[in-house]
Amino acid sequence: MKKLISIIIPFFNEKQNLPIILAEVKKLIQIEKNYDFELLLMDNNSTDGSNVIAKEELKSFNNSRYIKLSRNFGYQANIKAGYDNCKGDAAIQLDADGEDDPKIISEFIKEWENGYDVVYGIREKREENFVLSFFRNIFYLFIKTFSEIDIPEKAGDFRILDKKVIKFLKKFDEKNLYLRGLISFIGFKQKGIKYSRKKRFSGKSKISLLKYFDISISAITSFTKAPLMIVFFIGFFIFLGSLIMLIVYLILYLGGSVTEPGFTTIILIQLLFFGLIMFLIGILSIYVGFILDEVKKRPTYIVDDE
Repeated sequence: MKKLISIIIPFFNEKQNLPIILAEVKKLIQIEKNYDFELLLMDNNSTDGSNVIAKEELKSFNNSRYIKLSRNFGYQANIKAGYDNCKGDAAIQLDADGEDDPKIISEFIKEWENGYDVVYGIREKREENFVLSFFRNIFYLFIKTFSEIDIPEKAGDFRILDKKVIKFLKKFDEKNLYLRGLISFIGFKQKGIKYSRKKRFSGKSKISLLKYFDISISAITSFTKAPLMIVFFIGFFIFLGSLIMLIVYLILYLGGSVTEPGFTTIILIQLLFFGLIMFLIGILSIYVGFILDEVKKRPTYIVDDE
């Protein structure tokens, strides 16, 4: 009996790209004849008619499903919905925009058969603007330095997961998802494969800089307590410095060396410390906000149509 491999394609408003990526998947299925394939098209509540294209294209696949979420729950939640609904011995996540080459999937499958439970793509080269690349590198450096687990650098969501990894992934009920971190947390035998990311087939990315920032914050708050430690140490050193300055000032005052203080200096110091306090409270507020999301126990996603 052939092993079943699930191919999960999350998308949002990709009606032009869906036929192209599905044509590439069809070629892969023809090459990998030793396996049966299950195709899941995960619609994150598209509004451009992608649902019509998806359902029409699926008619040419033997084992396929279309799943639409009731609204856009975000990129990570859409992928998680795919893993929750797949039935394969392994599952592959592939974006609909064409930036990840489906030809790499054959390498994923080969390494999976060699005993690796997770095989992920490492984006050695990618075409993107300088600003996004700069902030991405800062994020990778921060998460690599301070994360409590080893999260692969430059790895995306393009990967193959063994069913035993998916079994544990389904148990996670986090609302602020960072799947790369969760999969690293689960462990088992993992391997990265380097590849060059291509330009998307057409259109613009649906993930804005703000959404990338949101994903980054989810990653940082989920897998490192470094910002909270920074808040602690800043507060401690400010307290210690203030105490030392107070003692020095008292000694100078008793010695008669204190002249009349400057009004401008006092105002600037107050503004400095006010801004610092607001910044530190902001860091704490982010963590509290994410805790609130988890405590509410709302579903990560809701399926509207299948």
